Amino acid sequence: MDTCSPEELGELVPRSRDHRYDRLAADGLALGVRQTAALMELALTENGLHPDPAARLPVYGGARPAAGAEMLVLRPEQVAAASAFLRGSALGELVRQQNTVLARRVAQLDSAPPWSETWATRVVNDLRELRDFFAGAAAAGDAVVVRESAGTVR
Repeated sequence: MDTCSPEELGELVPRSRDHRYDRLAADGLALGVRQTAALMELALTENGLHPDPAARLPVYGGARPAAGAEMLVLRPEQVAAASAFLRGSALGELVRQQNTVLARRVAQLDSAPPWSETWATRVVNDLRELRDFFAGAAAAGDAVVVRESAGTVR
């Protein structure tokens, strides 16, 4: 990771769900959470419920490898911290606690249906997939690259 340019890192992360993404996802090396990412971030971090700095890592954590880069890089130690946080969190409860905040955010989205149990279930399921993804990355000692417009790849 340290020797890759932002362009080289960008080549590792598919921009859309193409055949490269499908192969990476099938191997457990990519996860797309684009549609619920902002909601997941709010569920993990809003209202100061989670003083653990690792709460900010799983969705939009990491550092930009260069100014203007469209990605964030979480180093293996950050991946391990994010994994531990997710593993130790009652994800369904986090979503329930943030119900009002999440409903307000969904209302701001253009053409999205209102916040509902369907939305909540989807966010919880995506958080569980994210937890499992980070657990695999942490177990392998991998870094994680987040392309803000596409998904997450390790």
